[in-house]
Amino acid sequence: MDIYMALIKFHDVLRDSIQSLLGTNPSADEIIKSYPTAHLTNCDMIQTAGGTFFDLFAKKGRNEWQEVEKIISHFKKFKMKQSALIRGDFLFGYEPQPYDVVEAIVLEFAEMGINVFHNFHGMNDHRPLAGVIKAVKKAQNLGYDIIANGTICIEDNPNVTIPGCLNFAKKLDEMGHKDFYLKSASGRLDPNFVHGLTTQLIENFPHQDITIHAHSTYGEAPSCYMAAIQAAVKYKKNITLDVQHPALSGSTAHPSMTKMAELIKNYPDNKISRHAPILNKDAIKDSMDKILKLRFRYREYETAYDKDLIDSMYKARVPGGASSTLKSIPGLIENLSRLLNLDGKSDAWKQIQINIYNMQTKILKDLGEPIQVTPYAANTTGQAALSLWNELEGKDRFETLYPGIVNYLVGEHGKVPDTINQKLIEKALKMKDISEPINYKSSLNRESKLESAHQNLLKLGIKDPNIRQKLSFVLLDKKDHVINCYKNQNISQEKPKITFFATKPVPFKDKKLSRDGKTYILDIRDAIKSIGGVPLLQEIAERVLHLKQLKDRHYIFPYGYNDLESIWYNTNLKKLNEIIDLIEDKLLADGFTSTQVLNLTSNQGQITILDCIKDVLEYRAEGLYDFFLELLASDSKFLSQSK
Repeated sequence: MDIYMALIKFHDVLRDSIQSLLGTNPSADEIIKSYPTAHLTNCDMIQTAGGTFFDLFAKKGRNEWQEVEKIISHFKKFKMKQSALIRGDFLFGYEPQPYDVVEAIVLEFAEMGINVFHNFHGMNDHRPLAGVIKAVKKAQNLGYDIIANGTICIEDNPNVTIPGCLNFAKKLDEMGHKDFYLKSASGRLDPNFVHGLTTQLIENFPHQDITIHAHSTYGEAPSCYMAAIQAAVKYKKNITLDVQHPALSGSTAHPSMTKMAELIKNYPDNKISRHAPILNKDAIKDSMDKILKLRFRYREYETAYDKDLIDSMYKARVPGGASSTLKSIPGLIENLSRLLNLDGKSDAWKQIQINIYNMQTKILKDLGEPIQVTPYAANTTGQAALSLWNELEGKDRFETLYPGIVNYLVGEHGKVPDTINQKLIEKALKMKDISEPINYKSSLNRESKLESAHQNLLKLGIKDPNIRQKLSFVLLDKKDHVINCYKNQNISQEKPKITFFATKPVPFKDKKLSRDGKTYILDIRDAIKSIGGVPLLQEIAERVLHLKQLKDRHYIFPYGYNDLESIWYNTNLKKLNEIIDLIEDKLLADGFTSTQVLNLTSNQGQITILDCIKDVLEYRAEGLYDFFLELLASDSKFLSQSK
């Protein structure tokens, strides 16, 4: 097949999908096995490292270096171009590191096979990016095929303006970054802003190509991607979009590669549509079931959709996955549940989150409107939780300051907006026992740490510490984890247990005959396997959720498309009806008797297929099963026979 990517290219951000949807809980082996055709989809590049793909591997008890290297090495053997997200001096963590640590990390990842570092600072401060650039240049001099993208963090935020982004882009360009990476962790974006910024970047920096990265949390990413495309194609410039396999897309992750390809292909202007990437649909399809099974296994970590919750998050510009920050604050949930009179209520956790995000909206101005990306997003949400707690106890909302917010206010994390409430800065300075804000110190001017780590590891019993052990000792909170990995005594977290209906059925050779002596006794596990297994249940869930989001007007649609909302809705509803109405036929074709089909599809005192569908739907969104019944009530053959 003639592969023609034209001006529009796709970047498969696999790493971010595992982080955003599944909380970086699957192991490297699970990730690789679930997506065996990732190298064949015809995406230009794949993201395999960075973000939480280091510290969270360690927190799950895994050897972080083995995990990272497995993934990168896997794609290196296919000669795939690979990227990693790196937080400047902060690397993969939340505090800045000295240059010896930065350089060692860059060289280790270059050696493993990373080709592009997306080098970013959450407040678009160039100072924390200097160390990574210097280290990348050293790696280039050593012969590695590697560059550093200059990342510009963007969102619908008073601190993010086109002139400000252009000034920052000039700094990135002067420092030696190759190409620009427009990153929106929250996905709160205005398409007009994206179009204007993309246009200005192209006009002012014609030698730099652009990639855009936006999460789908609020349904704005596809429209913003199309806005960037319109600007780039006008100038005949390359534009790359961050996308994901359809089974790992949407929700708090990123747009689907297949859906974006269709949007571009069907754009009414041929000047754009002819540049649509040509994906390998067979390769995408071949990994579909395996990925859906992985997503099902780790479904408890995925953020459930709720319109009221999403609306409160939207106002506060909260990135998806913020709940993990809240759950890490000791005593928070129990105390807020008590103070909000939510004890014993089924929706307590949802209401706690809504109250916290409403508070976050209120405190953003006092905090200087930090861009909601790591580490500022987690710190802002943490402060919102403490502020709510304070107010409910009759105290000033800033009576207690979240540790990360203190570091931000005094300048330890870099750029501090002029609009911050000065009383908060004074409070933070007092807490730090310093008289004036800190002038951020680049990694290039920080005291080295690797030699100290070497000496500490010697004392802890590692006779000849290698560079990876020293780096882990510096970067990870739990120092004993490094020793446990050295002794091969680290214990990885167990996989979540699969619910009964999704487990393997009893093999036919071990099945028992029913009383008639002719038919085998079959249970719900056999039925689920016959209709398509967990992948089919997951597909039903994703289609119903998509329909619910369309009904809730969750998406903004790109300019130039007629009736796209109704097309998406009707297409999904038609496919959903087809899936449901084939269930009985599949069971009969697989040897189930009419009586067995009746028992497994109607309420006869045992678990039914509808119960299994309900289980999967309610994990995706509370009340989604009732919405599903409403959707199909009028014309579903299967539902009418199941009543």
